[in-house]
Amino acid sequence: MQLTVDFSDDTWESPETEYQPLLDFESEIACEVPHNDISILTQRIKRSFLDYVRQGIMLDAVRRYRLYKRQYADFAEYCKLALGRSHFYCKKIIQAAQVCLRLIKAKFKVLPTSVSQALPLLKFANVDKYGDSQLGDKWQTVIDGFPPENITVAKIQETLDENPEDRAKQVRIKGKAYKLLQEKAAAAGMSLSEYLEYLIGGELVSEDDLSDEQEDFSSVRSDEQTVVQYTSDQQAILSDLDLVFKSPDDGCLTHQPKLPFKRGSRGLSPNHPSVNRFVT
Repeated sequence: MQLTVDFSDDTWESPETEYQPLLDFESEIACEVPHNDISILTQRIKRSFLDYVRQGIMLDAVRRYRLYKRQYADFAEYCKLALGRSHFYCKKIIQAAQVCLRLIKAKFKVLPTSVSQALPLLKFANVDKYGDSQLGDKWQTVIDGFPPENITVAKIQETLDENPEDRAKQVRIKGKAYKLLQEKAAAAGMSLSEYLEYLIGGELVSEDDLSDEQEDFSSVRSDEQTVVQYTSDQQAILSDLDLVFKSPDDGCLTHQPKLPFKRGSRGLSPNHPSVNRFVT
């Protein structure tokens, strides 16, 4: 049986045609290199760092003036079918471009060079009833703290972070320990981050509330005379992890912890079905 391909669809465009301008650009640069002054290439490279701003301006024009309406039901469908991108992603490009344009109009010479660098500034771009915003001050704080070549997304977020204790932190552990935690979390019916919170949190109770039944719990006394309690199951798991940490395999945890308990508590609710009941 012979297979044939129908290329009659007018909307079809081969990958070679779609990306041909990039191949042409490569040839153009290669041909011009012996004759180009480095300053010309430098300027073109610097301008390309802000290509996301141009994308955002064009996307905003399509959305604002509904240029998509003859072919697509809405902007989301246009993003999906015409651009192959999600509506959410395109919206972020628009927001990042607007942030950068505001900084340009404020006469800043150092600017965010990507969407991910601009987005942490978005929440400071709101203008109050007096026409002021924190955007300029916050970006000035960033560029005062780092030379342009050292500005990264992580450093921007850390500099602007108003609640550093709530930010997700990265912890490197052994690969076998990571697997063990996954298994234990699944058995307990929790996510990995919830299970870690459970393991390290325990339940804080005052010393006066301790009874004879608490002899089966491990306790550590603090200066405030409170006790962190662990069930025998928790203590066994922590002991297992101490042994696994000696393995040479590495793993990485980057999840933002989610608290599966009420605000103010340091452990799971005593009624949680997947853990033993804490003595209070």
